[in-house]
Amino acid sequence: MLPRHESIREQFPFLKKFIYFDAGHYTPYPLRVVEKINEFIKTFTTDYLNLSKFHIYEGRAFRETCAKLLNCESDDIIITSNTTHGINIFANGIQLDPRENNVAMLDSEFPAVVYPWLNQEKLGRAKVFLIPSDKGYVNEAVIKRTLMEYNIKVLTISCVQFLGYRHNIRSISEFCRKRNIHLVVDAMQAAGICPIDVQQMGIDYLCAGNQKWLMSPAGLGFTYISKKYRGFVNPTYVGTANVNYDFDNFLDYKLDFRQSGEAYENSTPNTLGMIGTNEALKYFMELGVENIFNHIIDIQDKLIEKLDKSKYKIESDLSPEHRSNIMIFTHTDSSKNKQIQKSLEEKNIYIALREGLLRVSAHIYNNYEDAEVLAKELNAL
Repeated sequence: MLPRHESIREQFPFLKKFIYFDAGHYTPYPLRVVEKINEFIKTFTTDYLNLSKFHIYEGRAFRETCAKLLNCESDDIIITSNTTHGINIFANGIQLDPRENNVAMLDSEFPAVVYPWLNQEKLGRAKVFLIPSDKGYVNEAVIKRTLMEYNIKVLTISCVQFLGYRHNIRSISEFCRKRNIHLVVDAMQAAGICPIDVQQMGIDYLCAGNQKWLMSPAGLGFTYISKKYRGFVNPTYVGTANVNYDFDNFLDYKLDFRQSGEAYENSTPNTLGMIGTNEALKYFMELGVENIFNHIIDIQDKLIEKLDKSKYKIESDLSPEHRSNIMIFTHTDSSKNKQIQKSLEEKNIYIALREGLLRVSAHIYNNYEDAEVLAKELNAL
């Protein structure tokens, strides 16, 4: 359990009304995030605030926070509108030979990972290969063999699958680097919750968004791009914020891209999203990302302990290497899962149903009592 957990729960008034185990979908905001956002709204409503300068300073602060989270430099951060935006920056900017099977991903990836590349295929700029998998899982040796057999140039993969399987990204990235395969990591279900060190894990490109685990207004994300990858990915979103320009001479048009991640940004960012996400990430780092991850696993363990094993089967890989902040399970009669989820909602207990499986994604506000109540209601159904 996280230290001083009751003070954490005080940040979430919704706990007085319902039990929430669906952070993998979206998460209500903590009070400290709301206070930061309201502070800006009040100031902008009642006083003079130069929004252009505010975005420059707030953007700088946000990049620095993201850099601390991922262990990189702030100029390696691209402020995006969501995870898919980050994937599209790469998909649109990389030059590939469309005559080859050059882009691969699992066939059970979340659609946001897949569609940017299917669009590239439709435009005649890439050719997509789907790696057969089961509930987000495929043996790592199969992934590596496929990459070699089909001469793949880009692998796009979720650090944590939306069905909960956590890949060994360090091992995959080492393999890709040795063979000059570009690796694009979707960290939507991992950033801020699972420890991620892009240097230690050998990641050159990683995308994340804020509306799920990061407890802040939807419409903001961040992407890490290494200096090495900037030579491969051309900027395709272009506006004033991407280039070096003379503020006193706007009409002196020169397409001179910035040297930092800002070269890939899409002009004015989501102000409220940036304020909220920056505060949420600071909160998570105060608590410690590894502590948060361990807390979530602890809550999962309590739920597993209390579940009636004659009625329910855990489908997630519970090995330390692959276990994640998302757990999937099923009733022994899987046809009942949809009704089980609906019955829980009627009791103000929220979990998800994904691909016919029950999905639990706990967060910092959940405690043992939440897990015990959930188990009790599941067992009684």
